[in-house]
Amino acid sequence: MRILFVASEVDGFSKSGGLADVAKALPKALHELGHDVRVVTPLYASIANQDTFTRLPEPLGVPMGSLGEAWCAIRASTLPDSQVPVYFLEHEQYFGRPGYYDQNGWAYADNAERFSFLSRGALQLCRALHWSPEVLHCHDWHTALVPYYLKMEAPDLASAISVLTLHNAGYQGQFPGGWRQALTIEDEHFQSWAFEDHGGLNLLKGGIAFADRVNAVSPGYAQELLSPPGSHGLHDAILRKGTDFSGILNGCDYGEWSPEADPFLPASYSQTQLAGKATCKAALQVKFQLEARPEVPVFGLVSRLTEQKGFGLLIPALEAALQWDLQVVAMGSGDAATAAQLADLARRFPDKMGWWEGYSNPLAHLVEGGSDVFLMPSLYEPCGLNQIYSLRYGTLPLVRAVGGLKDTVVNYDEARGSGTGFLFQDPTPEALRDTIGWALSTWYDRPAHFRQLVQQAMQQRFPWEESAQAYVALYQDALASKV
Repeated sequence: MRILFVASEVDGFSKSGGLADVAKALPKALHELGHDVRVVTPLYASIANQDTFTRLPEPLGVPMGSLGEAWCAIRASTLPDSQVPVYFLEHEQYFGRPGYYDQNGWAYADNAERFSFLSRGALQLCRALHWSPEVLHCHDWHTALVPYYLKMEAPDLASAISVLTLHNAGYQGQFPGGWRQALTIEDEHFQSWAFEDHGGLNLLKGGIAFADRVNAVSPGYAQELLSPPGSHGLHDAILRKGTDFSGILNGCDYGEWSPEADPFLPASYSQTQLAGKATCKAALQVKFQLEARPEVPVFGLVSRLTEQKGFGLLIPALEAALQWDLQVVAMGSGDAATAAQLADLARRFPDKMGWWEGYSNPLAHLVEGGSDVFLMPSLYEPCGLNQIYSLRYGTLPLVRAVGGLKDTVVNYDEARGSGTGFLFQDPTPEALRDTIGWALSTWYDRPAHFRQLVQQAMQQRFPWEESAQAYVALYQDALASKV
Protein backbone atom coordinates (compact mmCIF):
# COMPACT_ATOMS: atom_id res chain seq x y z
CA MET A 1 0.00 0.00 0.00
CA ARG A 2 0.93 3.65 -0.44
CA ILE A 3 0.76 5.30 2.99
CA LEU A 4 1.39 8.94 3.94
CA PHE A 5 2.05 9.75 7.60
CA VAL A 6 1.22 13.32 8.60
CA ALA A 7 2.71 14.11 12.00
CA SER A 8 3.56 17.26 13.93
CA GLU A 9 6.76 15.67 15.27
CA VAL A 10 9.03 12.79 14.26
CA ASP A 11 11.73 11.32 16.48
CA GLY A 12 15.18 11.90 15.06
CA PHE A 13 14.14 15.40 14.01
CA SER A 14 11.59 16.75 16.50
CA LYS A 15 10.23 15.27 19.69
CA SER A 16 8.20 16.28 22.72
CA GLY A 17 6.51 12.96 23.50
CA GLY A 18 5.49 9.49 22.41
CA LEU A 19 3.81 10.68 19.21
CA ALA A 20 7.28 11.35 17.77
CA ASP A 21 8.44 7.82 18.63
CA VAL A 22 5.47 6.31 16.80
CA ALA A 23 5.91 8.62 13.79
CA LYS A 24 9.42 7.22 13.37
CA ALA A 25 9.02 3.57 14.36
CA LEU A 26 5.68 2.69 12.74
CA PRO A 27 6.57 3.93 9.22
CA LYS A 28 9.85 2.00 9.45
CA ALA A 29 8.00 -1.17 10.49
CA LEU A 30 5.46 -0.74 7.68
CA HIS A 31 8.28 -0.18 5.19
CA GLU A 32 9.92 -3.40 6.35
CA LEU A 33 6.62 -5.19 5.59
CA GLY A 34 6.94 -3.98 1.99
CA HIS A 35 4.72 -0.88 1.93
CA ASP A 36 5.49 2.46 0.25
CA VAL A 37 5.48 4.76 3.28
CA ARG A 38 6.30 8.45 3.35
CA VAL A 39 6.20 11.02 6.15
CA VAL A 40 5.44 14.75 6.11
CA THR A 41 6.16 17.06 9.06
CA PRO A 42 7.07 20.71 9.72
CA LEU A 43 10.64 21.98 9.37
CA TYR A 44 10.97 23.50 12.83
CA ALA A 45 13.81 25.94 13.49
CA SER A 46 15.25 23.58 16.11
CA ILE A 47 15.72 20.64 13.72
CA ALA A 48 19.43 19.90 13.41
CA ASN A 49 21.43 19.29 10.24
CA GLN A 50 18.91 20.98 7.95
CA ASP A 51 21.69 21.81 5.52
CA THR A 52 22.02 18.08 4.77
CA PHE A 53 18.40 17.83 3.58
CA THR A 54 17.62 17.90 -0.12
CA ARG A 55 15.61 20.90 -1.29
CA LEU A 56 12.99 20.06 -3.91
CA PRO A 57 13.24 22.43 -6.88
CA GLU A 58 9.68 23.78 -6.91
CA PRO A 59 8.05 25.63 -3.98
CA LEU A 60 4.71 24.36 -2.75
CA GLY A 61 1.63 26.53 -2.87
CA VAL A 62 -0.88 25.72 -0.14
CA PRO A 63 -4.42 27.15 -0.45
CA MET A 64 -5.50 28.48 2.95
CA GLY A 65 -9.09 29.49 2.24
CA SER A 66 -9.85 33.04 3.34
CA LEU A 67 -6.21 33.46 4.36
CA GLY A 68 -5.09 33.21 0.75
CA GLU A 69 -2.30 31.03 -0.55
CA ALA A 70 0.81 30.25 1.49
CA TRP A 71 4.05 29.14 -0.12
CA CYS A 72 6.72 26.93 1.35
CA ALA A 73 9.84 25.11 0.32
CA ILE A 74 10.02 21.34 0.57
CA ARG A 75 13.05 19.64 2.10
CA ALA A 76 13.58 15.89 2.01
CA SER A 77 15.53 13.37 4.05
CA THR A 78 14.97 9.84 5.36
CA LEU A 79 14.05 8.43 8.74
CA PRO A 80 17.14 7.50 10.80
CA ASP A 81 18.51 4.08 9.83
CA SER A 82 15.86 3.72 7.14
CA GLN A 83 15.04 4.48 3.52
CA VAL A 84 11.61 5.91 4.43
CA PRO A 85 11.35 9.40 2.87
CA VAL A 86 10.56 12.34 5.15
CA TYR A 87 9.33 15.60 3.63
CA PHE A 88 9.59 18.81 5.62
CA LEU A 89 7.39 21.84 4.98
CA GLU A 90 9.64 24.88 5.36
CA HIS A 91 7.70 28.01 6.29
CA GLU A 92 9.50 30.61 8.39
CA GLN A 93 6.36 32.39 9.60
CA TYR A 94 4.72 29.21 10.87
CA PHE A 95 7.61 27.00 11.97
CA GLY A 96 10.68 29.19 12.40
CA ARG A 97 10.01 29.56 16.12
CA PRO A 98 11.69 28.32 19.32
CA GLY A 99 8.92 25.82 20.17
CA TYR A 100 6.74 23.36 18.34
CA TYR A 101 3.45 24.34 19.95
CA ASP A 102 4.26 26.96 22.56
CA GLN A 103 6.92 29.19 24.04
CA ASN A 104 7.60 29.35 27.78
CA GLY A 105 4.39 27.45 28.42
CA TRP A 106 2.20 29.77 26.34
CA ALA A 107 0.58 28.18 23.29
CA TYR A 108 1.06 30.05 20.03
CA ALA A 109 -2.10 32.04 19.29
CA ASP A 110 -2.12 30.96 15.63
CA ASN A 111 -1.71 27.21 16.21
CA ALA A 112 -4.99 26.54 14.38
CA GLU A 113 -3.61 28.28 11.29
CA ARG A 114 -0.17 26.66 11.58
CA PHE A 115 -1.48 23.12 11.69
CA SER A 116 -4.19 23.76 9.13
CA PHE A 117 -1.24 24.66 6.89
CA LEU A 118 0.44 21.33 7.71
CA SER A 119 -2.77 19.40 7.00
CA ARG A 120 -3.46 21.12 3.68
CA GLY A 121 0.23 21.08 2.82
CA ALA A 122 0.26 17.29 3.15
CA LEU A 123 -2.41 17.00 0.46
CA GLN A 124 -0.60 19.47 -1.77
CA LEU A 125 2.63 17.51 -1.32
CA CYS A 126 0.98 14.40 -2.80
CA ARG A 127 0.10 16.41 -5.89
CA ALA A 128 3.61 17.88 -6.15
CA LEU A 129 5.12 14.37 -5.93
CA HIS A 130 2.59 12.99 -8.46
CA TRP A 131 1.97 10.30 -5.87
CA SER A 132 -1.49 9.22 -4.77
CA PRO A 133 -1.59 7.55 -1.35
CA GLU A 134 -4.18 4.95 -0.48
CA VAL A 135 -3.92 5.77 3.23
CA LEU A 136 -3.51 9.15 4.93
CA HIS A 137 -2.52 8.41 8.51
CA CYS A 138 -2.73 11.44 10.80
CA HIS A 139 -2.00 11.85 14.48
CA ASP A 140 -3.68 13.82 17.29
CA TRP A 141 -5.32 17.22 16.94
CA HIS A 142 -2.47 18.83 15.03
CA THR A 143 -3.32 16.87 11.87
CA ALA A 144 -6.98 16.10 12.61
CA LEU A 145 -8.04 18.44 9.79
CA VAL A 146 -6.55 16.02 7.23
CA PRO A 147 -9.67 13.77 7.13
CA TYR A 148 -11.88 16.85 6.72
CA TYR A 149 -9.85 18.44 3.94
CA LEU A 150 -9.52 15.05 2.24
CA LYS A 151 -13.31 14.82 1.97
CA MET A 152 -14.06 18.49 1.33
CA GLU A 153 -11.18 19.72 -0.84
CA ALA A 154 -9.42 16.77 -2.48
CA PRO A 155 -11.61 15.00 -5.06
CA ASP A 156 -8.43 13.93 -6.85
CA LEU A 157 -7.48 11.91 -3.73
CA ALA A 158 -10.99 10.60 -3.10
CA SER A 159 -9.95 6.95 -3.30
CA ALA A 160 -7.76 7.36 -0.20
CA ILE A 161 -8.93 6.60 3.31
CA SER A 162 -7.97 8.52 6.45
CA VAL A 163 -6.90 7.07 9.79
CA LEU A 164 -6.67 9.24 12.90
CA THR A 165 -4.59 7.89 15.77
CA LEU A 166 -5.22 9.25 19.27
CA HIS A 167 -1.95 9.40 21.20
CA ASN A 168 -3.38 11.68 23.87
CA ALA A 169 -6.98 12.81 23.53
CA GLY A 170 -6.58 15.13 26.48
CA TYR A 171 -5.14 17.65 24.01
CA GLN A 172 -7.84 18.48 21.47
CA GLY A 173 -6.93 21.65 19.57
CA GLN A 174 -9.62 23.87 21.04
CA PHE A 175 -9.95 27.39 19.63
CA PRO A 176 -12.53 30.19 19.50
CA GLY A 177 -15.36 29.42 17.08
CA GLY A 178 -14.38 32.34 14.85
CA TRP A 179 -11.41 30.37 13.59
CA ARG A 180 -13.74 28.24 11.48
CA GLN A 181 -13.86 30.85 8.71
CA ALA A 182 -10.08 30.99 8.41
CA LEU A 183 -9.90 27.18 8.38
CA THR A 184 -12.77 26.93 5.85
CA ILE A 185 -14.96 24.81 8.10
CA GLU A 186 -18.49 25.03 6.72
CA ASP A 187 -21.34 26.13 8.99
CA GLU A 188 -23.05 22.77 8.44
CA HIS A 189 -20.01 21.10 10.01
CA PHE A 190 -19.78 23.52 12.92
CA GLN A 191 -22.28 21.36 14.76
CA SER A 192 -22.07 19.31 17.95
CA TRP A 193 -21.59 16.09 15.95
CA ALA A 194 -18.43 17.50 14.35
CA PHE A 195 -16.29 20.56 15.12
CA GLU A 196 -18.52 22.55 17.49
CA ASP A 197 -17.74 22.17 21.20
CA HIS A 198 -19.63 24.41 23.66
CA GLY A 199 -19.53 27.25 21.16
CA GLY A 200 -15.87 26.78 20.37
CA LEU A 201 -13.93 24.91 17.72
CA ASN A 202 -12.54 21.47 18.56
CA LEU A 203 -10.24 20.13 15.84
CA LEU A 204 -9.80 16.66 17.33
CA LYS A 205 -13.53 16.19 17.72
CA GLY A 206 -14.08 17.16 14.07
CA GLY A 207 -11.26 14.89 12.94
CA ILE A 208 -12.87 11.97 14.75
CA ALA A 209 -16.15 12.67 12.94
CA PHE A 210 -14.60 12.76 9.46
CA ALA A 211 -11.88 10.09 9.70
CA ASP A 212 -12.64 6.73 8.11
CA ARG A 213 -11.04 4.95 11.05
CA VAL A 214 -10.00 6.16 14.51
CA ASN A 215 -7.78 4.26 16.88
CA ALA A 216 -6.19 4.74 20.28
CA VAL A 217 -2.64 3.63 21.04
CA SER A 218 -3.68 0.80 23.36
CA PRO A 219 -6.77 -1.35 23.87
CA GLY A 220 -6.99 -0.18 27.48
CA TYR A 221 -7.06 3.49 26.51
CA ALA A 222 -9.61 2.74 23.80
CA GLN A 223 -11.92 1.29 26.45
CA GLU A 224 -11.44 4.31 28.69
CA LEU A 225 -12.27 6.68 25.83
CA LEU A 226 -15.68 5.04 25.47
CA SER A 227 -16.70 6.11 28.99
CA PRO A 228 -17.40 9.62 30.29
CA PRO A 229 -14.78 9.51 33.09
CA GLY A 230 -11.91 8.55 30.80
CA SER A 231 -12.82 10.24 27.52
CA HIS A 232 -11.75 13.86 28.13
CA GLY A 233 -15.29 14.81 27.08
CA LEU A 234 -15.12 12.98 23.75
CA HIS A 235 -17.07 9.80 24.55
CA ASP A 236 -20.13 10.77 22.47
CA ALA A 237 -17.96 11.55 19.43
CA ILE A 238 -16.10 8.28 19.83
CA LEU A 239 -19.22 6.21 20.48
CA ARG A 240 -20.62 7.48 17.18
CA LYS A 241 -17.71 5.77 15.37
CA GLY A 242 -18.99 2.34 16.43
CA THR A 243 -16.81 -0.42 15.02
CA ASP A 244 -14.69 2.16 13.18
CA PHE A 245 -12.94 2.84 16.51
CA SER A 246 -10.38 0.45 18.02
CA GLY A 247 -7.19 0.22 20.04
CA ILE A 248 -3.77 -0.91 18.79
CA LEU A 249 -0.91 -1.19 21.26
CA ASN A 250 2.26 0.72 20.43
CA GLY A 251 5.43 -1.28 19.93
CA CYS A 252 8.96 -0.81 21.16
CA ASP A 253 12.05 -0.06 19.11
CA TYR A 254 14.30 -2.76 20.53
CA GLY A 255 17.07 -1.62 18.22
CA GLU A 256 17.36 1.40 20.51
CA TRP A 257 16.19 -0.07 23.80
CA SER A 258 18.09 -3.27 24.61
CA PRO A 259 20.55 -3.62 27.51
CA GLU A 260 22.69 -6.08 25.54
CA ALA A 261 23.75 -3.38 23.06
CA ASP A 262 22.93 0.02 24.59
CA PRO A 263 25.77 2.47 23.84
CA PHE A 264 24.66 4.75 26.68
CA LEU A 265 25.21 2.14 29.41
CA PRO A 266 28.60 1.68 31.10
CA ALA A 267 28.12 -2.11 30.93
CA SER A 268 25.86 -4.37 28.92
CA TYR A 269 23.76 -7.12 30.44
CA SER A 270 21.08 -9.65 29.55
CA GLN A 271 18.47 -11.84 31.16
CA THR A 272 21.02 -14.60 31.73
CA GLN A 273 23.98 -12.32 32.51
CA LEU A 274 22.80 -9.61 34.89
CA ALA A 275 26.13 -8.52 36.37
CA GLY A 276 26.28 -5.46 34.14
CA LYS A 277 23.07 -4.09 35.68
CA ALA A 278 24.88 -3.67 39.00
CA THR A 279 27.56 -1.65 37.19
CA CYS A 280 24.83 0.54 35.64
CA LYS A 281 23.23 1.02 39.06
CA ALA A 282 26.50 2.16 40.60
CA ALA A 283 27.07 4.60 37.72
CA LEU A 284 23.53 5.94 38.12
CA GLN A 285 24.04 6.54 41.84
CA VAL A 286 27.27 8.41 41.13
CA LYS A 287 25.61 10.47 38.39
CA PHE A 288 22.91 11.63 40.80
CA GLN A 289 25.41 12.14 43.64
CA LEU A 290 24.01 9.35 45.76
CA GLU A 291 26.02 6.87 47.79
CA ALA A 292 26.79 3.72 45.76
CA ARG A 293 24.84 1.23 47.87
CA PRO A 294 24.02 -1.92 45.89
CA GLU A 295 21.86 -3.29 48.68
CA VAL A 296 19.37 -0.40 48.47
CA PRO A 297 16.72 -0.35 45.71
CA VAL A 298 16.76 2.61 43.33
CA PHE A 299 13.39 3.92 42.13
CA GLY A 300 13.78 5.76 38.82
CA LEU A 301 11.63 8.33 37.04
CA VAL A 302 11.86 9.92 33.57
CA SER A 303 8.83 12.04 32.75
CA ARG A 304 7.34 15.19 31.38
CA LEU A 305 6.28 17.29 34.36
CA THR A 306 2.55 17.49 33.73
CA GLU A 307 -0.53 16.82 35.83
CA GLN A 308 -1.35 13.79 33.67
CA LYS A 309 1.80 12.02 34.87
CA GLY A 310 0.54 11.87 38.44
CA PHE A 311 2.84 14.29 40.25
CA GLY A 312 -0.05 15.31 42.47
CA LEU A 313 0.15 11.75 43.81
CA LEU A 314 3.90 11.33 43.61
CA ILE A 315 5.15 14.38 45.53
CA PRO A 316 3.23 13.60 48.76
CA ALA A 317 3.92 9.86 48.37
CA LEU A 318 7.66 10.56 48.17
CA GLU A 319 7.44 12.70 51.31
CA ALA A 320 6.63 9.49 53.17
CA ALA A 321 8.68 7.03 51.11
CA LEU A 322 11.92 8.98 51.47
CA GLN A 323 11.82 8.17 55.17
CA TRP A 324 12.45 4.55 54.18
CA ASP A 325 15.64 2.80 53.11
CA LEU A 326 15.56 3.47 49.38
CA GLN A 327 16.90 5.88 46.80
CA VAL A 328 15.06 7.87 44.12
CA VAL A 329 16.47 9.35 40.91
CA ALA A 330 14.25 11.61 38.83
CA MET A 331 14.64 13.45 35.53
CA GLY A 332 12.08 15.62 33.79
CA SER A 333 11.06 18.95 32.36
CA GLY A 334 7.84 20.88 32.11
CA ASP A 335 5.80 22.50 34.87
CA ALA A 336 8.07 24.82 36.87
CA ALA A 337 6.18 24.33 40.15
CA THR A 338 6.55 20.55 39.93
CA ALA A 339 10.25 20.90 39.14
CA ALA A 340 10.65 23.11 42.21
CA GLN A 341 8.92 20.52 44.41
CA LEU A 342 11.20 17.75 43.15
CA ALA A 343 14.25 19.96 43.64
CA ASP A 344 13.10 20.69 47.19
CA LEU A 345 12.79 16.97 47.97
CA ALA A 346 16.29 16.38 46.62
CA ARG A 347 17.59 19.25 48.78
CA ARG A 348 15.91 17.92 51.92
CA PHE A 349 16.89 14.27 51.29
CA PRO A 350 20.31 14.61 49.61
CA ASP A 351 21.40 11.10 50.57
CA LYS A 352 18.23 9.51 49.18
CA MET A 353 17.07 11.52 46.18
CA GLY A 354 18.75 12.90 43.08
CA TRP A 355 17.05 15.32 40.66
CA TRP A 356 18.02 16.41 37.14
CA GLU A 357 15.86 19.01 35.40
CA GLY A 358 15.65 18.69 31.62
CA TYR A 359 15.88 15.78 29.24
CA SER A 360 18.95 13.81 28.19
CA ASN A 361 18.59 10.70 26.06
CA PRO A 362 21.82 9.10 27.39
CA LEU A 363 20.73 9.78 30.96
CA ALA A 364 17.26 8.36 30.26
CA HIS A 365 18.91 5.13 29.14
CA LEU A 366 21.05 5.07 32.29
CA VAL A 367 17.98 5.57 34.50
CA GLU A 368 16.30 2.63 32.77
CA GLY A 369 19.39 0.43 33.02
CA GLY A 370 20.47 1.36 36.54
CA SER A 371 17.17 1.54 38.43
CA ASP A 372 15.50 -1.38 40.15
CA VAL A 373 11.94 0.00 39.94
CA PHE A 374 10.50 2.56 37.51
CA LEU A 375 7.75 4.95 38.67
CA MET A 376 4.80 5.80 36.37
CA PRO A 377 1.85 6.88 38.57
CA SER A 378 -0.09 8.41 35.67
CA LEU A 379 -3.63 9.70 36.08
CA TYR A 380 -4.15 8.39 32.56
CA GLU A 381 -1.68 6.91 30.08
CA PRO A 382 -2.76 6.27 26.46
CA CYS A 383 0.05 3.76 25.96
CA GLY A 384 3.28 4.71 27.66
CA LEU A 385 6.67 3.59 26.44
CA ASN A 386 8.90 3.87 29.48
CA GLN A 387 7.21 0.93 31.18
CA ILE A 388 7.94 -1.15 28.06
CA TYR A 389 11.58 -0.02 28.08
CA SER A 390 11.73 -0.79 31.81
CA LEU A 391 10.53 -4.35 31.30
CA ARG A 392 13.27 -4.95 28.74
CA TYR A 393 15.90 -3.59 31.15
CA GLY A 394 14.73 -5.67 34.11
CA THR A 395 13.57 -2.54 35.92
CA LEU A 396 10.19 -3.37 37.40
CA PRO A 397 7.47 -0.83 36.48
CA LEU A 398 5.39 0.56 39.31
CA VAL A 399 2.34 1.95 37.54
CA ARG A 400 -1.25 2.95 37.93
CA ALA A 401 -3.62 0.45 36.31
CA VAL A 402 -4.76 2.65 33.44
CA GLY A 403 -4.56 2.65 29.62
CA GLY A 404 -1.53 1.03 28.10
CA LEU A 405 0.09 0.54 31.50
CA LYS A 406 -2.40 -2.17 32.49
CA ASP A 407 -2.08 -3.66 28.98
CA THR A 408 1.67 -4.19 29.33
CA VAL A 409 2.43 -4.74 33.03
CA VAL A 410 1.28 -7.85 34.91
CA ASN A 411 0.71 -7.20 38.61
CA TYR A 412 2.86 -9.04 41.12
CA ASP A 413 1.10 -12.11 42.53
CA GLU A 414 2.63 -12.58 45.95
CA ALA A 415 1.25 -16.11 46.33
CA ARG A 416 2.91 -17.35 43.14
CA GLY A 417 5.82 -14.97 42.82
CA SER A 418 4.63 -14.17 39.30
CA GLY A 419 4.15 -10.90 37.44
CA THR A 420 6.25 -8.19 35.84
CA GLY A 421 5.64 -5.16 38.06
CA PHE A 422 3.50 -3.44 40.67
CA LEU A 423 0.08 -1.90 39.92
CA PHE A 424 -2.24 0.27 41.98
CA GLN A 425 -5.78 1.47 41.25
CA ASP A 426 -6.83 4.50 43.26
CA PRO A 427 -5.44 7.89 42.19
CA THR A 428 -4.40 8.85 45.71
CA PRO A 429 -1.01 9.57 47.31
CA GLU A 430 -1.76 6.89 49.91
CA ALA A 431 -2.30 4.17 47.28
CA LEU A 432 0.95 5.11 45.56
CA ARG A 433 2.85 5.29 48.84
CA ASP A 434 1.59 1.85 49.85
CA THR A 435 2.58 0.39 46.47
CA ILE A 436 6.09 1.84 46.81
CA GLY A 437 6.14 0.17 50.22
CA TRP A 438 4.99 -3.10 48.64
CA ALA A 439 7.80 -3.00 46.10
CA LEU A 440 10.26 -2.12 48.87
CA SER A 441 9.12 -5.04 51.04
CA THR A 442 9.42 -7.37 48.06
CA TRP A 443 13.03 -6.21 47.54
CA TYR A 444 13.99 -6.74 51.21
CA ASP A 445 11.67 -9.53 52.39
CA ARG A 446 11.12 -11.62 49.23
CA PRO A 447 14.31 -11.17 47.20
CA ALA A 448 13.78 -14.44 45.34
CA HIS A 449 10.42 -13.13 44.16
CA PHE A 450 11.99 -9.83 43.08
CA ARG A 451 14.58 -11.69 41.00
CA GLN A 452 11.83 -13.84 39.50
CA LEU A 453 9.85 -10.75 38.51
CA VAL A 454 12.95 -9.32 36.84
CA GLN A 455 13.35 -12.51 34.80
CA GLN A 456 9.69 -12.49 33.77
CA ALA A 457 9.83 -8.78 32.89
CA MET A 458 12.86 -9.21 30.64
CA GLN A 459 11.07 -11.93 28.66
CA GLN A 460 8.32 -9.53 27.53
CA ARG A 461 8.34 -8.26 23.95
CA PHE A 462 6.12 -5.72 22.21
CA PRO A 463 7.64 -5.55 18.71
CA TRP A 464 6.62 -2.88 16.22
CA GLU A 465 6.19 -5.57 13.58
CA GLU A 466 3.10 -6.87 15.39
CA SER A 467 1.68 -3.35 15.75
CA ALA A 468 2.40 -2.64 12.08
CA GLN A 469 0.53 -5.79 11.03
CA ALA A 470 -2.47 -4.65 13.09
CA TYR A 471 -2.39 -1.27 11.33
CA VAL A 472 -2.20 -2.97 7.94
CA ALA A 473 -5.34 -4.94 8.84
CA LEU A 474 -7.01 -1.66 9.88
CA TYR A 475 -6.06 0.01 6.58
CA GLN A 476 -7.27 -2.96 4.54
CA ASP A 477 -10.58 -3.05 6.38
CA ALA A 478 -11.14 0.66 5.80
CA LEU A 479 -10.23 0.40 2.12
CA ALA A 480 -12.55 -2.59 1.65
CA SER A 481 -15.40 -0.69 3.31
CA LYS A 482 -14.84 2.30 1.03
CA VAL A 483 -15.21 0.13 -2.08
